[in-house]
Amino acid sequence: MFTVSEIQKIKQLLRNVAEVDPDDTTANRASQLSVELEMLDKIHNLTEDEKSLIQYAYSKRDQYVLKPEARHAVNLEVELRPRQC
Repeated sequence: MFTVSEIQKIKQLLRNVAEVDPDDTTANRASQLSVELEMLDKIHNLTEDEKSLIQYAYSKRDQYVLKPEARHAVNLEVELRPRQC
């Protein structure tokens, strides 16, 4: 059983993936699942693919982040990489 707070966290992680993941297919799937989770019973009827996507989003939680007061997530791996001249 998930709490509303846990579902909100999952949705935010999925939105972060949707905004910055370089793979368009993964980003689109994350966006769609985030929207589908607005229906609270969806969390109890996840496919294996959707569960894997949530696990992927959790694995990226320290890389794809929404900074305080920011409107969009950033990929810290790209943001912190030194620039090539």
